[in-house]
Amino acid sequence: MWNRQRVRQLLLRGYRDLRIRTAAVVMFALAWWGVLYPELCFTESTYEQIMVVDGQEIVLEETDVEDILNAAGDEVVVKSRLLEWLEQMFRKEGS
Repeated sequence: MWNRQRVRQLLLRGYRDLRIRTAAVVMFALAWWGVLYPELCFTESTYEQIMVVDGQEIVLEETDVEDILNAAGDEVVVKSRLLEWLEQMFRKEGS
């Protein structure tokens, strides 16, 4: 015969699995939304096209996406506050 504790354990296990599955489905849906509709996920301020002339950076108002996509590896600079912070932390630890 089923006792209450056994039933409760089975229900809790199923609930935990449901939460994990739901979280995975939500993460997959968000990633898929970003693949299908990147223009809705990334605003205009997400990327900027900058020209360097005589050592000065000039931000172009109208960016051409094809220029960004066809840029060579040394023409693309990825900036991230998280990466900058991690770099600072590693420098402090190394000093």
